[in-house]
Amino acid sequence: LADEYKLEGVNFEFDSAKLTADSKATLDAAVKIMTRHADVKVEIAGHTDSQGNDEYNMRLSERRAKAVEDYLIAHGAKDANMTVKGYGETQPIADNGTKEGRAANRRVELRH
Repeated sequence: LADEYKLEGVNFEFDSAKLTADSKATLDAAVKIMTRHADVKVEIAGHTDSQGNDEYNMRLSERRAKAVEDYLIAHGAKDANMTVKGYGETQPIADNGTKEGRAANRRVELRH
């Protein structure tokens, strides 16, 4: 497992923590890695774009990270090995001034 693993293809419905159907393949692969490396502890880090206010985005990023954790646990990952943290809009990886940049910033990563 890398130090930081962006869950490519894990997306949420707009302004929501509801996972889209196409997120499942990536999350299923993450479960396989986590069960193979059962001793690895990870932080599930949720991020948002800069639209909306800071406090709202912080809560939304936490709800998104929690949705990923719930999915991973439901499919066999160990609850004790995961923590959830929302970072809101504080750690952008792309330009929030473009649609593509905002999409890239709406992400969840596994960190260990």
